[in-house]
Parts: sequence; C-alpha cells; structure tokens
Amino acid sequence: MKNLLILLFVTYSMICIGQDESQKPFQNSIALSGGFGITNGNPIRRLGISFDRTIKSNWVLNGSVLIDGSQSSWHSGNVISNDSLIITSDWRIESSNQMIKLGAKKYLFDFFYLGADFNLGIYTRTNVSRERQLDYDSDHDEWSYSSIIDPSQTSGGIWYSYTALEINRYLNYGLSLKIGIQLPVNERCNFIFQYSPEYIWRAPFNKNLSSISILRHFAEMKLCVRI
Repeated sequence: MKNLLILLFVTYSMICIGQDESQKPFQNSIALSGGFGITNGNPIRRLGISFDRTIKSNWVLNGSVLIDGSQSSWHSGNVISNDSLIITSDWRIESSNQMIKLGAKKYLFDFFYLGADFNLGIYTRTNVSRERQLDYDSDHDEWSYSSIIDPSQTSGGIWYSYTALEINRYLNYGLSLKIGIQLPVNERCNFIFQYSPEYIWRAPFNKNLSSISILRHFAEMKLCVRI
C-alpha cells in the first residue's frame, strides 16, 4: 500500500511537470508544512510536503504527502499486590496516519484561497500498556524496582516496561476542505496559514472490526517556495 501511495504521488507530479512548458516563471511551488489538529479531544501533530501547479489564472492543482500522530492520556489499569509485590499498570491509545492529498484550490484574491482535496492513506491504532513492578526486600526492609524493568524506559523518573497490546490498521479515505491566507516574504517565498477540516472513513484490514468515520480539524503553517 505504501508503494502504491508513492507511485500515485510521483505519477501525479510527472503529469503536472510534463504539461505546457511555455509558461510564466514560478508557475510551480513546493511547500513544507507543520501543524496541529484535534480529534475526539486529543491533539494531533502533523508534518508534510506539498507540490503546487498553476494551471490557469487563480486555479492551482496540488498534491501533498503528510504524516500525523496523536496519543491519548494514560488511563489507570489493574493493581496487583501482596506482601512482597506490587504491580500497577496503565494504558493509552497511540495513533498515526500516512496520507496523500490530491486536490485543487482557487485564489479569490491575491492572498486568500479556497479548495478541496481527496485523501487516501493508512491509519494505525495501537493500544499500549505500561507496567511498574515493586518488590519488597525483607533484608533491608524497603521496596525497590523489579530487576525485570528496563531502566532506560522512564517516565517522570519512574521505571516502566511498555507493551503494545494490540495493533490495528485501517485504509483511510475521505474529503477535506481548505481555507488559506498567503503572506509574501519576497518574490519567490510565501508563508501560508491554512485551516482544513477533514471527514475521513476508515475501513479496517481486520474483518472482525467495523468501519468508522471521523471529523478532524487542522491548523497548518507552510513555507512555500516558487520554482
């Protein structure tokens, strides 16, 4: 699937570049982007790269490759204890997306645009558990961390062991809108501030799971260079 996504993006770029070459300078542009989003109350971090191709006055075709991810807060799990042992566990959900976007946008003014994209990618959802184990040392009358805990796995000065309990992958597809403002830096560079709501369907590769849909919101900043 990853190879298919790369192939689609490369093919799209070659088609765009292979169009009419007798065009004005700086008809194309490349942008690096970073942003934040929110879904189900959890923050998301996003990075990406995009390619734009002006096809006519105020109309632009664009393709993007994006990655984003989020982590929920830790939730209390089980506690097992006796006179010589205490084991506490917590769990949380970690998610990641690898996505391509193909779409278009129209500049209504020199600095303001509206657009839409088709989204396609892979979503990975991982249930993670962390466990802390304390053993009672009767010789010294004290509690100490178990020797099975990896001392490199720390969180806030506490030693934990981490385990991926369950990993599920989904096919992502959907539509998104985009509203942006472009601020020129010089003749070839611009800063772009963009808001983009996304409505995504997720089809699981595991047939025992159900398809879901989700609405996500993103605010992004891009550094755009015309080429």
